[in-house]
Parts: sequence; structure tokens; C-alpha cells
Amino acid sequence: MKTRVKEYNGKSVDLDKLSAVIETYFQNEKFKTQLGKHPNGTLIQATKEGLLRSIAGMDRAYSITVSGTPDDAKISIGMGKWLQDLGVAAIESFLLTPELAFFEVPESLWSFEIEDKFWKYIENQINLGIQ
Repeated sequence: MKTRVKEYNGKSVDLDKLSAVIETYFQNEKFKTQLGKHPNGTLIQATKEGLLRSIAGMDRAYSITVSGTPDDAKISIGMGKWLQDLGVAAIESFLLTPELAFFEVPESLWSFEIEDKFWKYIENQINLGIQ
């Protein structure tokens, strides 16, 4: 899965509400989530939990960044390491140097389906007016 980025220009989006909507979306899909704020944006991480994943040491998570301004919002989604502590330095790595923070994982039908459903939901929410 490569990092996907979408920009929403001229939509007057409340970025804090958008971040909360994204976190709630993944929670409703039965993901464990965490959210960290930084002056340059927000990082939301979402991962599936389970015994098998723990045993296998799978610490991968969807990492979603929300940045920009209300009239020029930017959302990025990719796979990154689940961070135990979302400190300022960790969030900066995702917001300022995303090419180093995300890692490449093989595409799978499951991840494509999750991502496709996510984008449709977010675009619908933005078009309905997260303000």
C-alpha cells in the first residue's frame, strides 16, 4: 500500500472535527485508535487487535494525517509502525517527513477495500459540510 494523499480545496473544513470523524470511523470499524495533535496537523493511527497479530509481532497500523487549513485540507493515509506513545517527535515524523514515516506493504484486497470505503466515507462527510 502506498501513501495516498487527497486535498480538499475551498471546502471550509474544521480540521479538528475532521480528525475526530476519522478516528470515530475507524473505531466503528472495530479498530483500536489513537490520535495525536501537533501545531502542523493531526496523526490518527488505527490497528486491528487480536492474539494472532500480537503473537506475530504485527505492529502495523493505518496512519492518517490531517493537515493544512480549513480551505486547503490535506489527508494522507498509509501504513506505519504503531507508536506506543504519540509524542510530538513521533507526530512530526509523519507530518514533516512522510516518506520516512510510512512504509511499503504489499497491496491486498482487504486493505484496498478498507481504504476505498474510508475515502468514500470521508468525501461524503466533507461534501455534507464538516464545519
